[in-house]
Amino acid sequence: MKSLTAFTKTPLTNTLQVQGEVTPLSDSRLLVEFKITGSTDAIKWPESSSSERREDGLWKHTCLEVFLGNGATPESPYLEINCAPNGHWNAYSFSKYREGMAPATDTRVRLQPRNSEDAEARFQIEIDSRKPLDFTCLGLTAVIEFVDGTLSYWSLFHPGPQADFHNKAGWTALSTH
Repeated sequence: MKSLTAFTKTPLTNTLQVQGEVTPLSDSRLLVEFKITGSTDAIKWPESSSSERREDGLWKHTCLEVFLGNGATPESPYLEINCAPNGHWNAYSFSKYREGMAPATDTRVRLQPRNSEDAEARFQIEIDSRKPLDFTCLGLTAVIEFVDGTLSYWSLFHPGPQADFHNKAGWTALSTH
């Protein structure tokens, strides 16, 4: 698994380790795994839900995210997928860096049941698309809200002076082939 780093180091972020990994299952399905270890009791988890549903604004609270880009330049299109630990999710397509945002209606996201132990939480997110997920770069990110209300932003790499998950300079080059 790849380690994510907090944009800002704080006493709370220093108590956690966040890791993620993407495994292609087919040309249109991916499995994304996240593991959070450490003081997971300091995390504000969303309320349980009996149904998974598409929802906006998930990034305002604890949220696991993956970005899939077809091209590493700011002008190339990409897909953003958000999944809350209670199963609520959303998927958006962008025509280029932070522009042309639209719901990715051909993409579905399913969270496998949360597997938690003391000091560890694991999540498996299945991304299923009606068209091939052809990507050349990948961003794994997480927003973690703590019980005191503070937010922390986790990414593979933070290339700028602000946390910006859409900045492909913070992604890794990859291929599904």
